Amino acid sequence: MTKAISSTDKKNDLINANRWRDAFYFLALSTVLLAVMFTFIHEKTAKVTFYWAFYFSIIGIIFNGRKLSRNRLWFTVLLALLGCSKVIWFYWHYMGNADFNPFNDYLNAGKRLLFSSVISYYLFSQRSRHSHIALRMIEWGFAFAFIGATLYGLYQYFSDAGRVEFALDRATISAYGYAMLAAALIFMLAMKSHTKEYLLLCLGIFITAWFIIIQTGTRNMIAAFPVIILFVGLLQFRHLGWKAATGMFIAVAVLATACYKPMIKPRLDKSMAEYSRYSDGQGNKNGSLTSRLAMWNIGTACFLANPLGMNMEQRADWFKHYVEVNHRDASALQYVNIHLHNELIDTATLQGIQGVFVIVLFYLAIMFYALRKNNALLLSVISAVVVSGLTDVVFISRELTVCVSLLLILCVMWQSLTVTVRTSI
Repeated sequence: MTKAISSTDKKNDLINANRWRDAFYFLALSTVLLAVMFTFIHEKTAKVTFYWAFYFSIIGIIFNGRKLSRNRLWFTVLLALLGCSKVIWFYWHYMGNADFNPFNDYLNAGKRLLFSSVISYYLFSQRSRHSHIALRMIEWGFAFAFIGATLYGLYQYFSDAGRVEFALDRATISAYGYAMLAAALIFMLAMKSHTKEYLLLCLGIFITAWFIIIQTGTRNMIAAFPVIILFVGLLQFRHLGWKAATGMFIAVAVLATACYKPMIKPRLDKSMAEYSRYSDGQGNKNGSLTSRLAMWNIGTACFLANPLGMNMEQRADWFKHYVEVNHRDASALQYVNIHLHNELIDTATLQGIQGVFVIVLFYLAIMFYALRKNNALLLSVISAVVVSGLTDVVFISRELTVCVSLLLILCVMWQSLTVTVRTSI
């Protein structure tokens, strides 16, 4: 009788333990999805839910102990390595320095990447549990995040708020994050089904997303978004034939024609005018593109002269000396204390060769994995990350650092869960 009671108690304890494991897993996944969703409609809520996702992941890791698998550990290591490169750089240059600032953007971005690596480790290690439910959560989470962001963007557009910038108050990073979310949703639907209805839905999402991106006025992503969709689409879905490709080209042509005069042409004219201003004034005249060209020119020279990196104050002094000696690119000085509007150049000037190696490794490893596994979602998102990094810095923005890292995690999870579900049928 005692043995029977003991066996029943053990069974009940095991059931309760499994319930707690499931609860923390779904809480972590839910808060990750909410963090992505609220990035575009309520910035503070996105930040809070991200930290809750980290806390649930920590508790889940402790609670599961040795039962955690090392699934997709390479991805977790990549996130952690990128985060560590920023944290180590900060403490190496600022520990004991009078300019030590615990709110430094690079330090905080590094911490968020480390938090994301913990989240990825936990979610990947438990992905085999309730695969059907987790897969549906990600699919609906992407859909609701896109719908919420799009409605917010359309509200701003019709309320004459100027450039669409969602809840982020910066049109550029809004365009980058929204483009990544839209691309992930498009290819999730395309990979899920190749029926005519799904392909038409993908086309509708593309048209809507590109229209919103055009309203942000972000030149980089206005040009890059259709190219990324076409490139990844043709690379991953060649078997869909010429009809799908023709429909895509027609949609691009029609929307580009409709938006050319009110939105695209003014941005092109401004770009050409600023390029001429840069050439005539040798970078001494201020302007959005003019200052970027000046920053990239001095930044490249700075990296070649200081290949091992420096701190931000040393970089600012180096830029000032360069302007004084060469009498050009003075427009770069107003941004040197913020960032250089290019991920690789900015990283190179501060973190040196070692920092460039880490971020290039991050790009290439994820791209190679996406191509090898035919993961169109992941390939489209990392392509948008790379393209965004040509004219901005993705991994120091609080919102983009969180949104990008979580989107990459979800893209990897979605495909692995899809494979698990299909093989279990």
